[in-house]
Amino acid sequence: MKLKLFRKADIIIIAAVIAVSGVFILLNSFDDSSLNAEITVNGKLYETVDLNAVNGKRVIIPDTDPHVVIVAEKGKIRFESAECKDKICVKAGNLTHKGDVAVCLPSGTVISITDSATDAVTY
Repeated sequence: MKLKLFRKADIIIIAAVIAVSGVFILLNSFDDSSLNAEITVNGKLYETVDLNAVNGKRVIIPDTDPHVVIVAEKGKIRFESAECKDKICVKAGNLTHKGDVAVCLPSGTVISITDSATDAVTY
């Protein structure tokens, strides 16, 4: 008796799942909504930066202790340096996609990437 690993129906289902996934990936890659970076310090909004409108290198230095330096460029933002001990926020690197977050806990600074469109409001 010869066992087959995949039947014809299995291959059709796998191909359909791959095709649908490809369509969703293509639709999301053409998303032209503007990305915003929200910088909060100690739970309060410090600044909102439109990452698509940044020309060149923009340096942001919030008044925190320990001090952090944030650099925004076209389409990306990051912690450039921090005076904290572990520097996990600097190691996070560039934030470029909606939902990316970098946090410097000792200074209480959070950078989060959002888009300009509102999906939902939570109270």
